[in-house]
Amino acid sequence: MFAWLVGLASLACGAALWMQAPSFDPLDRVALPALGLGLLGLQGLLSLGVLQLPGAIRGAFIGAGAYLLLALNHQFSVLTPASRTLMENTYWFAVLYVAVFLVYPPRRATWLSGSLLLVSAAVCGLNLLLTVPAEARGDLTGASLQFLLVGAVLTILQATLGAQRTQLLASHAAAYSDALTGLGNRRAAEEHLAALTARGATYTLVLFDLDHFKRVNDLHGHAAGDLVLRGVGQAVQAHLPGGGVAARWGGEEFMLILPEQRDRQVRALLDTLRADLRGARYGTVDGVTACFGVATAQAGEDPEAVVARADAAMYRVKRQGRNDVHLADLRHTQFG
Repeated sequence: MFAWLVGLASLACGAALWMQAPSFDPLDRVALPALGLGLLGLQGLLSLGVLQLPGAIRGAFIGAGAYLLLALNHQFSVLTPASRTLMENTYWFAVLYVAVFLVYPPRRATWLSGSLLLVSAAVCGLNLLLTVPAEARGDLTGASLQFLLVGAVLTILQATLGAQRTQLLASHAAAYSDALTGLGNRRAAEEHLAALTARGATYTLVLFDLDHFKRVNDLHGHAAGDLVLRGVGQAVQAHLPGGGVAARWGGEEFMLILPEQRDRQVRALLDTLRADLRGARYGTVDGVTACFGVATAQAGEDPEAVVARADAAMYRVKRQGRNDVHLADLRHTQFG
C-alpha cells in the first residue's frame, strides 16, 4: 500500500510540474522534485529493509506536510490584488488530515492534525496581516477561514471516528480474549480453526489439561488457582512458535494451534513447556504438571474431529499416569 501511495504522489508531483511548463513556480521547481525523490527514497529504504514501515510513513508525512506549509506560505507572495481565493495546492491538506488518522492511533493523530491546523492558521494569519494588499484582504480572509474551517471539521470528525474505532477494536478484542490469562478464548480458537479449515491448511493441535487443579484450589484457594492459570498463560505465550495461536479452552484446559509440526519438533516444544510449568513457582504453589494430547489435521478436515483426537490422546495420558505427551495420529511415533 505504501508503494502505491508513493507512486501516486510522485506522479502528482510530476503532473504539477508538467502543467506549469514552461513557467515554473520558483518553489515548486525545487520542492516538488525533492518531495518526489524523497518519497521514492523512502520506498527504496523500506524495500531494502533499512527502514521500517512506521519510519517511512513518518518521513512521508513530514515531507508532504512541510511542502504544503511552504506552498501555503509562498502563495500569498505571488497572489495578485485581483485574487479572490487560495491556490489549488491547499486542496491537498485534506488528504493529510485524513491520512494521519489512518496510520496513527487516534490520540496521536489528533495531536498531529491539530498541530498542522495551528501552523496553517498562523501562516494564513501572518500573511493576511503583513503580505496581502489591503484591497485583496477581504476575499482572501474569507477563503483562508473556509480552508481552516474545513481542516478543523476534518480533524474533529476523524478524531471522533477514531475514538469510536478504538472502542470497537477494544470490544472485539475483549470478545475474543480470556481476561484472566490474556490468551485467546474458546471462541477465538474455534474461529481460527474454522478459518484454517476453509483455506485447506494443515496444522498441529495440542490440548493440555493441568493435573489435579482442583486440589490447587482446595489447598491454596481460588486466588492461587488464578495465579497458576495466569502463569501458565505467560509460559505458553513465551514458547509459542511463530504463526501459532494459544487459547484457554475452558477451566484449566488450554489449546495450542500450531503450524504443522514434526513429532520431534512438537516433542521438544512441549517438553520445554512442561519443564517450565513444573519448575515455576506460582505464589504458594510449587509448579504444576499437565497432560498433553496432540493431533495433526489433514487439509480441510473437520476441526471437531481433530479436537476429538487430541482430546482422546490427552485422556490417554491421564489414564497412564499424567504429566506426559501422546500423539493421536498413527503416522507419528508415540513417545513417553
